[in-house]
Amino acid sequence: MKIKTEVFAGDAQRAFAQLSLLGRDPTDALDAVGRVLKTRVQLSFHSGTDPYGRPWAPLKSRSGQPLRDKGHLMGSFDYRVEGNSVEIGTNMAYARVHQFGATIRPKSSDPKARLRFLVNGVPVFVKEVTIPPREMLPLNALPQDWSDDVTAVVADVIGRKWSA
Repeated sequence: MKIKTEVFAGDAQRAFAQLSLLGRDPTDALDAVGRVLKTRVQLSFHSGTDPYGRPWAPLKSRSGQPLRDKGHLMGSFDYRVEGNSVEIGTNMAYARVHQFGATIRPKSSDPKARLRFLVNGVPVFVKEVTIPPREMLPLNALPQDWSDDVTAVVADVIGRKWSA
């Protein structure tokens, strides 16, 4: 799943501008940013909230926390440094459904077709299932606390590696 969010605004952008002024390769800083973003996504899974701190919609058919049944989706998020940017995402095809929400219907056009699944071991047959969005990655601007973490980690890399 690919979602593009402009990360480097405000303080984070200034931190990277400082790195550029030093004439240094930004790879170490970008790698640190990737680790911070991955950690932020995983923390959202643990808290059951979107990147902006809003709770995910509760489950209707089982108890527990949304998107944490077996932990496959949470564990699938990773990042990579591409040139002068960091990409974070997952290879799980169903992530898009959870990020944006969806209405799932049977593939058959037969009006009698139903979806079948188990709820607490009991078969359930329905015409459709609506999955509410449970945002895992920020869609608009980077949340301020995420941006603060990015800025801090870039400043840390600059301080540790390149300051005199």
